[in-house]
Amino acid sequence: MPKKGHIPERTCVACRRKFPKSELIRFTKEENEVVIDHRGSAPGRGAYLCKDCFPQLEKPKVQAKLKRALRIP
Repeated sequence: MPKKGHIPERTCVACRRKFPKSELIRFTKEENEVVIDHRGSAPGRGAYLCKDCFPQLEKPKVQAKLKRALRIP
């Protein structure tokens, strides 16, 4: 029987559900701005949103949660 590899899990900052890292969208900060990390490996602190919460990104509550996770004032 083949041995399964480890699948990293991350938590969506908006809904707090856990998903495999590959199913989430990673955000990082660059000069106090939130940007999407397309590669998923940019240096620095990252925060994740699931594909269900991504359309809600324009809502102030979701923006506040993302900024708090990235430690943006």
